[in-house]
Amino acid sequence: MRFVCLAAILLLLSPAGSFAQSTAQADFVITNANVITVNPQQKSAQAVAIQGNKILFVGNNAETARLISPKTRVLDAKGKTVMPGIYDGHVHSYRASVSESGGGAPLIHSIAEAQSWIRKQAAMKPEGSWIILERVYASRLQEQRLPTRKELDEAAPNNPVHWNSGPVSVANSKALEISGITRDTPQPAPGEIVKNADGEPTGLLRNAAHLLKGAVSSYRPSAEEHRTALKKLHSLYNQQGITSIGERRTDPEAIDLFRDLAKSGELSVRVNCTRLVESPPKTADEAIKRLPGITNAAPGKLAYGPTGVGDDWVRMGPLKLFLDGGMLIGTAYMREPWGVSDMYQITDPEYRGVLNVKPEVLNPLYLEAAKQGWQLTAHCTGDASPGVLLDCYEHIAKELGLETVRNRRFQITHANFMDRENFERCRRMKIGADIQPAWLYKDGATLLKVLGEKRMEQFQPLRMWFRQGLYIGGGSDHMVQLDSIESTNPWNPWLGMWIALSRQTERGGILGRRQRIMREQAIRFYTINNAYLNHEEKVKGSLEPGKLADLIVIDRDILNCRVEDVRHTKVLMTMVDGKIVWQAESTE
Repeated sequence: MRFVCLAAILLLLSPAGSFAQSTAQADFVITNANVITVNPQQKSAQAVAIQGNKILFVGNNAETARLISPKTRVLDAKGKTVMPGIYDGHVHSYRASVSESGGGAPLIHSIAEAQSWIRKQAAMKPEGSWIILERVYASRLQEQRLPTRKELDEAAPNNPVHWNSGPVSVANSKALEISGITRDTPQPAPGEIVKNADGEPTGLLRNAAHLLKGAVSSYRPSAEEHRTALKKLHSLYNQQGITSIGERRTDPEAIDLFRDLAKSGELSVRVNCTRLVESPPKTADEAIKRLPGITNAAPGKLAYGPTGVGDDWVRMGPLKLFLDGGMLIGTAYMREPWGVSDMYQITDPEYRGVLNVKPEVLNPLYLEAAKQGWQLTAHCTGDASPGVLLDCYEHIAKELGLETVRNRRFQITHANFMDRENFERCRRMKIGADIQPAWLYKDGATLLKVLGEKRMEQFQPLRMWFRQGLYIGGGSDHMVQLDSIESTNPWNPWLGMWIALSRQTERGGILGRRQRIMREQAIRFYTINNAYLNHEEKVKGSLEPGKLADLIVIDRDILNCRVEDVRHTKVLMTMVDGKIVWQAESTE
């Protein structure tokens, strides 16, 4: 069997007799394809014609032939599937792109593996220098728990160690000593220095990692290194069919890089930028002063907000804050107590997680942001936090009118748990959500063990969202490492679709069988739905004349193949803006 580059099957066809009568001529045509359009008015087709960076025509082979000229490049898809480019609605590509630089992101599956890595780092580093292990979650370890202070001490007694799981950290004795954290250190509300029965710090810090002195990576990529790394990661995204991303935490430095790459023609994914209210504000006045600036760009540059500023390549999206803690680290804000747990070192039977921003701060802050023109969302991982956010949205609806909330398409980020009452409120205000199926796969079995069957019945109820007529978009929350499967929060969209279809967990078993979605819904979940959530459905998310030529060719019919085979989908070609940005080898 002979392997050839996909480009080698691009052929110049002889002009058909009918095309000469038409003034429209395509630059690129795909024929003999199984076209999944995601257009309810034309669900399938055989061919797609492209002119410049836009789709010119979608139809059958005969109709498309009239658009072919001697200069038209034609791809015979030979029955392969063509569909819109994938839109991952939640990534952190700017930071993830450099996460493997400097050796700070190993693949860890157990505490024993972590100890081994820490020992190797200690052997290479001077005594007293920091060892930082990034984004390793207890729910994914063989032991299904966080390490103890003693276990970190055993691995590196003379180096400070920071086990960083985001809002939750574990520090060893040397780290506590260097940072001056003792039994007498005041609690940093809303964070917590967890202490044992004798009042001594256990090493576990909830929303308190800022107390660790010097616990930052020594590696700092240069501007050119960061640029190269980001282009590499975006190329990897293209290889899995991703043509658009929701960058869910962007500061001006990142936005400037995205814009510069777009200007130079080096950006290969379209970016919707979420601005973040950094660190939980304590008062409403303080919070409003810290709203991301709208007119704070340098002379001659676009502003960094509000929502809608930008173009089809780099667009400002919603404003976001972290309303509660994390589901994977035992700090999500829950209606009922988490329960005493070794996994997250929870000893207080009344502990319900962390609510970072109280309603008396959240409501006036988001009301002012809405007045400034922002679309709004907030990180909500527990079952109690969505109610707090929806209360806020209802407050805004009363002040500015229900249609303002509806038209802005306010969202919930993560929305892991939803009940009937909250669905009713979402339906009335037309609230959408971006959701990460990988959490069900990677963490579902562990969360079931901790939270129990009753609470987990409401975990990622995808089918119910669709039944309510509401928009949800698929995302990965990709943040560390580059591999599409092995990354912390795997970002492979075909894995994500398969999870949404099967509800299967990595440890075995099916979680929430009744919340499986249909094939067409899974495709919409990763295409048009994310476009709609970000006010972009008129230009992308489906294959229709006039929309941007962002499309992919894949090796199987994901509407009809076995469900198990969806996760193994291979992308043969990715096109963004009418240009091929990825092409695989194919067989002939």
